[in-house]
Amino acid sequence: MKPETEQRLGALEVLLEEEIRYSLPCHEDSATLEPYAWDGTIKGKFTPLNLIKSEGWIIETDPEVALANWLWPEQNGLASSLIHLYNKDPKKNLDEHTKNHRYQQYSNLLKLLTKKIKKLQAFSFSYNSHYSLSVIVGRVPDSQRWICLSSTVPQETPKFINKLIHCSPYKEEKKSNLEAEKLSNIEKTINNMIKELGEIMIYGYYDGGYGHIHYHSIVLASGDSQEEAINNALLKSGLVEIYKLEKIMIQGDGGWGFSVDDRDFDQDNVTNLIKFLNTMFPKLLLYRFCFWDYEHLYILGETDNYQQDSSASWVGVAIHSQFTYNP
Repeated sequence: MKPETEQRLGALEVLLEEEIRYSLPCHEDSATLEPYAWDGTIKGKFTPLNLIKSEGWIIETDPEVALANWLWPEQNGLASSLIHLYNKDPKKNLDEHTKNHRYQQYSNLLKLLTKKIKKLQAFSFSYNSHYSLSVIVGRVPDSQRWICLSSTVPQETPKFINKLIHCSPYKEEKKSNLEAEKLSNIEKTINNMIKELGEIMIYGYYDGGYGHIHYHSIVLASGDSQEEAINNALLKSGLVEIYKLEKIMIQGDGGWGFSVDDRDFDQDNVTNLIKFLNTMFPKLLLYRFCFWDYEHLYILGETDNYQQDSSASWVGVAIHSQFTYNP
């Protein structure tokens, strides 16, 4: 680890010696802020997919398993097997004819991918056994272009960006390649098949006054490499969100934010932490990873990317927090 990275990580560890807790909306148990560092000299380029690999949230699987993963929410009408509904509206269920028809549509999609797409692979992303997201990725024939299909992620946590943490959407600049942006015939066919599938309503936490409903669909993303296609699909699915951080609120609407009601809360500790992050890192990025009811937030800044290489290191804080279902 380079000296500057080590120094900033050490300073954060000192600032967090006294526990600082943070609550996202409906995460009543809150979570402890933890210092975090990405050593680019060892781990290579920092990307959402590389962080996921580093955390052990990915395994390779079979395309057939991925297909079953896409089908399960709409066939059962639920975001997760953890949910037990008592007030479910039968009118919102798919009838058996529709289930069978959609199963055939998905099967036809998989047959097309298997026949036409090169180097086809599937991966599953999961933090725990309550929820997993599957993707299928491969290379377009006679092209260097890669595509990745994913289902969308049901997000149980109410929207908190700009209500609690002030951010703006962030996307790394990339030179446009108009030829690459033209869809191939196979991509057009896949797109049409996805459009035919459309959206299916599924339940999240619904009883006890929660009333959470989500919309399940399949998305298609592309890239110049397998990794770029997967990263783009994870962004499009909602598993990953990237923001430029503008302001961290002490508390937002509903009392969410830093746990100011805790007996041991010291606002000076929070103020010093926020001041350190803003001073040391002119550009702070927020990486949000949402596994249905579990949130992983990383607030990070670069420490040593002066030569704009791929070995830049990042330092900041991490929050790992679970939605609290309390009907």
